[in-house]
Amino acid sequence: EAIHIFGRIVAFADVLDAISSTRAYKKGWPLNDIFAHIKSERGKHFDPKIVDLFFDNFSLFLDIKEKHENPL
Repeated sequence: EAIHIFGRIVAFADVLDAISSTRAYKKGWPLNDIFAHIKSERGKHFDPKIVDLFFDNFSLFLDIKEKHENPL
C-alpha cells in the first residue's frame, strides 16, 4: 500500500512482459509457468488485487497483448 497503485500496476506489467516475451537472449515462458509464478508472488511481489484482476480478465489482457505485438 505504500507504493502508489500506478507503480504496482507497472511493476506487474513489466514482469509479465519480461517473462512472457521472447527476447534475443531467452524464450518466453510457457503460459502455465507464467500463471504459477504470478500466483506464487501474489501478496509478495505483486498486489493481490492486481493479480485477481489479471486472472479475472485474462482474455482482455491477451487481446491487448496480441493487438500490440510487433511481429518480426
